Amino acid sequence: MEPDRGDLSAAQAPGLDPAASRAAGPDLTGLRDAWRTRSLASGWLADDDWHSEAVDAVIIAAYRAEAGADAEAGADAEGDAGADTGAGAGVLASACTDLGRLRATAGIGITETIDDLAALFAVLHGAAAQPAVPGEPGQPDSGPPLHLVCCLAEGWTEENLAQLGRDGCEDPLSGLATVSYLRTRLTEVYREAAESGTSPAETHRLLVIGFPRRPDPWRRMALAIVVGHDLRATFPGGETLSLSRRNGPGPAIALVRAHADLPMRYARLRRSIQATLGGQIRMTRLPRMLAEAHHLVDDCLLGEQAR
Repeated sequence: MEPDRGDLSAAQAPGLDPAASRAAGPDLTGLRDAWRTRSLASGWLADDDWHSEAVDAVIIAAYRAEAGADAEAGADAEGDAGADTGAGAGVLASACTDLGRLRATAGIGITETIDDLAALFAVLHGAAAQPAVPGEPGQPDSGPPLHLVCCLAEGWTEENLAQLGRDGCEDPLSGLATVSYLRTRLTEVYREAAESGTSPAETHRLLVIGFPRRPDPWRRMALAIVVGHDLRATFPGGETLSLSRRNGPGPAIALVRAHADLPMRYARLRRSIQATLGGQIRMTRLPRMLAEAHHLVDDCLLGEQAR
C-alpha cells in the first residue's frame, strides 16, 4: 500500500525518523518545513545551519504536548490524559534545553535562538504573518510559554559557560570578562605602577554595579545583557569590564582609568542603571597595595550577593 503524503514526506526527510513521526502524528516534516520557513522570515540568518536532530526532537515533543493538551480538554474526569500531558510537557522542556545547547555549540546567538522557538509556536498556533498583539481581540497568543523560553536559554547559557571554562575569559551572555580576568588585570596595573612610580589609587577606579533582586533566573540573565551593553557603551576603550557568576549573574565590576571625563561618564551610567534596571552603582578608589585591592573585590562580591 502506498504511504500517504504525510508518511512519505517524513520518510524522505533527513534526520526525522519515520517511525517517530508516525507515532507522534501526521506530516511532522510539513511542520518542520513551516517552522523553518517562518524562522527564516523572522530573521534566521542561514538556512543550511538550521536543521538538526534537536530540531526534530522539539517538533515531535511539541506536537505531542499540543495533542495531549487537546486530549485533556476533551477527556472525562476519570481519564488519565492529565498525566500524559504532564509527561509530554516535561519531554518538551528537556528538548528545548537540548536545542539551546546545540544552538550555542553552533555559535547561534541567544536572540536568534529564542526567535526561532517563537517561530515554531507561531506555526503551531496558526498565527498570521504579523506578530500577535497581546490583549487585542481576534489575535492568538502565539508566543512560546515562558518556562520553555527559560529552558532554551538555560541550555544555551550552560553550553556557553562550558565553552568559557575551556576556551576563554569572556562571559558569552553579557560579553563581559570574568572576575578572574579582573584580578589578573589588577596585578598588571599594580606592577605597571610600581615600574613607573605612580599609584593605582590615583590612576584607576573600580565601578561596582549591583543587580536588583530577581528570583527568576531568566530575568537576571536579561539584566546581565543590559548591564554589559551599558558598560561597553560608556567605556568603549581598553577598560576591564567584568561580571561575577558566583551565585548567578552579578555584580558587575569595572576597572577604569581616572581620566578627566570619568565623573561625566559615571554620572551618565548611573542614571541609566538606576532608571532602566533599578540597580545601584558606586565608584571606589583603588587602595595602595595589591593585596588590599583583591580584598576589595572580594568585599564587593560578598556585599552585593548578601543584599
